Amino acid sequence: MADKKYGLLKMSSTLVKISAWTFFLFGIIQAIAIFARLDKSVSVGVGFVWLAICASIFFFMHLMGLMADLLLEMWQFLRKERF
Repeated sequence: MADKKYGLLKMSSTLVKISAWTFFLFGIIQAIAIFARLDKSVSVGVGFVWLAICASIFFFMHLMGLMADLLLEMWQFLRKERF
């Protein structure tokens, strides 16, 4: 039973990291499109704001994935030390 919880936590951590990188990639692509002036109605300053927002969301999601990995390792260490 406990091994299923560890597997679920590991899988969800990996999925959060993948979604963080995907979100960051699409944010960079959109910012490059704004900087290249593909859309004339949007100013260049919006590109910097968009890049900052995407980077902060990426950092938050990636940090959550790393914290889940750390929690998983702590649980495995405590289980190994106790029994």
